[in-house]
Amino acid sequence: MKCHLCNGETEEFLVKNKKFEQLYYRCKNCSLIFLEEKALLKSSEELKRYQMHNNSIQDPLYREYFEKFIEYAFKDLENVENILDYGSGPEPVLATVLKEKGYKVDIYDKYFSPEKVYKGREYDAVCSTEVIEHIYYPLEVLKKLVASVKKGGYLIIMTNFHKDSWTHFKNWWYIQDPTHTVFYSIKTFKFIEKEFKLKIIKNNEKNIIVFKRED
Repeated sequence: MKCHLCNGETEEFLVKNKKFEQLYYRCKNCSLIFLEEKALLKSSEELKRYQMHNNSIQDPLYREYFEKFIEYAFKDLENVENILDYGSGPEPVLATVLKEKGYKVDIYDKYFSPEKVYKGREYDAVCSTEVIEHIYYPLEVLKKLVASVKKGGYLIIMTNFHKDSWTHFKNWWYIQDPTHTVFYSIKTFKFIEKEFKLKIIKNNEKNIIVFKRED
């Protein structure tokens, strides 16, 4: 099996516990980990799970979650006015909070806001929060995201980082969600940095990484 991101060679690993048994692949080159394809949910099943999420702007804890994300991710970023929220979800809470702070925000979501408003546009920053772990073939989407960032702008990604350890991975709560199919480590993001001619300007070593497009 070839890696879905860098086309490198992979190794197999079977996760077996009380809740499920799944086969995963880990890239020997970039450390991307992904689920075997036959275990993927159908689009209709995936949508039903997303519709079950209770992510409301009225939920103070969910709002606080994005306030903290913005506080870390956007601190010290220069000349950011126009933002794309890629994968905004059933209720675009992040976009709402950003607008309250004075930013201009476009949204896109495969299921809930499918109009590709980003086509032909470039943004000061593109945010994708808790999205890329759902995208089984991430390369083309990453190309779209980087192309949507203007020179000198930022690509901001939130997803939980794996620790490049099978011992950790097999007991990791993040793999319990059946819509989570692809997992990234710092090594994976360093590959993305090089492949797309970006520069990592900060990461919290947990779930947020900020790239700058300099070309």
